[in-house]
Amino acid sequence: MKKNLSIILIILYIFTNGQAKRFFYEFSYKPYKDSSKVEKELTILDVTKQKSIYRDYLSVSQDSIIESNIEKMKASGVKIDLAKLIKNPKFMYKVEKNYPAYDTSFTDLILSDFITYPEPQKIKWEITNEKGISSFEKYKIQKATAKMWGRTWTAWFTTDIPIQDGPYKFYGLPGLIVKVEDENKNFSWQLAGIKNLEKYNELSLNERLKNKKPLAVDKNKFTQMFAEFKTSPLAQVRNKYSAEQLSEAGEGGKTLGQKLKDQEETIKKMIGANNQAIELVQ
Repeated sequence: MKKNLSIILIILYIFTNGQAKRFFYEFSYKPYKDSSKVEKELTILDVTKQKSIYRDYLSVSQDSIIESNIEKMKASGVKIDLAKLIKNPKFMYKVEKNYPAYDTSFTDLILSDFITYPEPQKIKWEITNEKGISSFEKYKIQKATAKMWGRTWTAWFTTDIPIQDGPYKFYGLPGLIVKVEDENKNFSWQLAGIKNLEKYNELSLNERLKNKKPLAVDKNKFTQMFAEFKTSPLAQVRNKYSAEQLSEAGEGGKTLGQKLKDQEETIKKMIGANNQAIELVQ
C-alpha cells in the first residue's frame, strides 16, 4: 500500500508540469583520501513515473549540440569531426532505480562495453528528530543517518517533494534527499536545481549511437572486471593482435604496441585522477 501511494505521489508531482522531472545535484568529492583538494561536478537525477536515472550531467547536456551537427552534416554533405565536440564526463556510470520497489542497478562503461549489475543491499536509515531549512528553495528538511558500503552517511530529506529518492544509490526516505554526505566529507551531494522536462529520452546520445545491450553480471564480477581494467585498460585490445602485428612500425615510427601503451597510460591517468571509491566495501 505504501509503495502504491509513493508512486501516486510521484505521478501527481511530476506530471502536473511535464513528462519528467530533473533534479540537479552538485557533487563534491575528494579525488584522493585525505586530499585537501575538492572537485565538483554537476550531476542529475531524472525522475519519471516508472524509474529514476542518476548520472553526470555532461553525459546528456552535449546531446543537442551533437545532434544539430549531425543534421548539418546530412544537409551539407560536409563531414564534421564530432570527436572534437565531445567532452568525456568525469563519471561514465549511471544508476537506475525502478519504481515502486526501487530495485537499483549500476551501469558503467568499461572500455567500449556497458556493464551492469543489480545492487544487492538495501539502505537502512535511522530518521532523527533534527530538522532545519535547506539552503536551496528553503525547504523544510529532516536528518537521517545510515551505514552503507563501509561509510557512515548523513542525509537531509524534504517531504515538500514527495519522491522517496535521491542521488547515486540513495533512496528510501519519506521525501526527496536534498543533501547527503559521508562522515569525513569525502563525498557530498547537494540539491542545486529543478527542471521540468517536456520531451525526455532516458538514453544519452552516446548510448543510442553505441546501441549495445549492457552485459549483466553480479556485483562481485563487476568489481573484478573493473579492477582488471584499471590495471591493464587495453588488455582485451592487445590480445586481438599477434606479436608480429604489435611490433610492426606505423606512422611516426611507433609500433602498434607502443601506441597502445601510450593510450593505456592516458587511460590510467584519467582513472587515477579519481582514485577514491565511494564504496569501500561491497
